[in-house]
This record gives sequence, structure tokens and C-alpha cells, in this order.
Amino acid sequence: MAFSSDRIHSSINEYSVLFKACEQGDLQTLVNILNNVSAQDICLIRDEQQATLAHYASRSGHIPILEYFIQKKHIDLSKLRTEHGATCAHDAAVCDQIQVLHFLLHYHQLNPLKTSQSFEKLRWNEQDQHGNTPLHLGNQTEIRSFFISRN
Repeated sequence: MAFSSDRIHSSINEYSVLFKACEQGDLQTLVNILNNVSAQDICLIRDEQQATLAHYASRSGHIPILEYFIQKKHIDLSKLRTEHGATCAHDAAVCDQIQVLHFLLHYHQLNPLKTSQSFEKLRWNEQDQHGNTPLHLGNQTEIRSFFISRN
């Protein structure tokens, strides 16, 4: 599958199988399709709101997919933002994905390269363009308790 930045931004429909795989936790489909695709090109695959494949996996609670992006594709999730500045942690909080939040706040430790260019830490107080942090967006008491216990 050849990727170009023009094609990647052109239509979500041609990449719907990738978004669907992230929503359903279908890691094998992602591996099969993205095996020879660079991290840079994977990060260019976006929906209409500029959400990435990692945002979709975060919303749906699929940590193995996030691990694949980090460990095999060497994608720094802290760099991924939607058009409104939401990180994967914002999306996980909105969808009450507590395990994903815990994972996202510690994933920088999984840097497989172990170089001085290690992944940036995704912080619980990271704000989107509206000034919301993942704490603001978490609706459930469990989410709020999760963040308060980390403070």
C-alpha cells in the first residue's frame, strides 16, 4: 500500500479499514496493512477532525494497538493532536478509558530506542485548544479519582 501525503488527507473512506481496526482492537489487520509503512506516514492518516489511528485506539481502550505504535512503529503519542489540540489522553478520558489513561501517562518509559531522544511524557494537565485537560473531560467519578490520586 503506497502512501502519499496528498492521498492520506484526501479521504477517510480509503482508510476506514484502519480506523475500524483501531476501534475494534484488530491488531493483526493493522500489522498486515502497516507493516511497511513509516511512522511519519501513519501519523498522517487522519479523520475529518484530524484524529489519528492512535486516537481511535485510545477511545476504544485498545492498549495492544497503542503498544504496537510505540514499540514497533516508534511513534511518539505525545506529538499527536486533533484539530482542537486533543491528545490521545483527552480522547481516552472522554470515553472513560481508565486503563488507557494509565498507560498513556507512562508510555514514554516504553521507548524501545533508549536514546537521548526518548518519547515525551504525556501529562495529565496537557490542555487542548479550549483549555481542557483530560481531567476536565472525564465524566465518571473513576476518571476524576484516577487523576486526583496522581496529583
